[in-house]
Amino acid sequence: MKSLMLLALPAVVLCQLSPQTSVPCGTPVVQPITKRIVGGREAAQGSWPWMVMIVALTNDLHWIVEGSGSILGTHVILTTAQHFEGPGFSVFDLDLRHWQLHLGNHHMNARDQHQKVYHIRKVIIHPGYNVTSLKDDIALIITQEAIEYNDHTRPACLPDAIHHYHVGDICYLPGWGSTLTTGDDEVLNQVDMPILDDGVCSRQFRDFLSDTEICAGYETGIKEFCPSDLGSPLMCKDGNGIWYIQGLASSGVDCHIARYPGVYEDVSLYSDWIKQMMATSGYPYEY
Repeated sequence: MKSLMLLALPAVVLCQLSPQTSVPCGTPVVQPITKRIVGGREAAQGSWPWMVMIVALTNDLHWIVEGSGSILGTHVILTTAQHFEGPGFSVFDLDLRHWQLHLGNHHMNARDQHQKVYHIRKVIIHPGYNVTSLKDDIALIITQEAIEYNDHTRPACLPDAIHHYHVGDICYLPGWGSTLTTGDDEVLNQVDMPILDDGVCSRQFRDFLSDTEICAGYETGIKEFCPSDLGSPLMCKDGNGIWYIQGLASSGVDCHIARYPGVYEDVSLYSDWIKQMMATSGYPYEY
């Protein structure tokens, strides 16, 4: 996890009007850079407008980056369950008043023009989540305030159950995790992650769950995500030019070692549950 020096940012007022639903999902105004580069690179500012930086206040009053999430709707953010429940703690042990959601930002410790802070109303963890195996490592954050859409803040698309990916497809992982000297740690970076055959991760990880997880990255570990990237979306572009959240960064090996691929939750297998929980919470999926 990365420490963070938070600047004074305006909180969003609860009485704001809800954003218009005409904003399409998965269509950034600024197009992501898709030229592949060894070790990743800084993302074009605003090119992953659904990215959410999740930060929390520690007991010694330091802000740390817990990980990332993705905007799905005006009150809903998708991330991994392990931020809120793990060995020895659960979401009921956490004071979510000391958590913040930063949207529209590119830099970690400098305020961006479109950056706003939102707060957590509740967290919904998948009922099948296992803190040991990380099976069903999926969670939804319901925000207190309505998320305002603009060119730097807009939703990503969910893949449905019949949405397929193929070995060799090149997807992208944006995040604020450590770049390990390959880039600027203070900005949103991205790395390209090819989809690998499940057998690659099955050989590397005895607990790889091929039924619900995606293997992506590099067998040689050229690029790997770090703890501050947990919950970051593995973004794949469909033939229609729309970006979908195909996976969520869930588990792997210490990125300082980086000799292994990464493991991602296959979001297409959870789309029905996600949509059901969004509807139950009063914020149905609009796309």
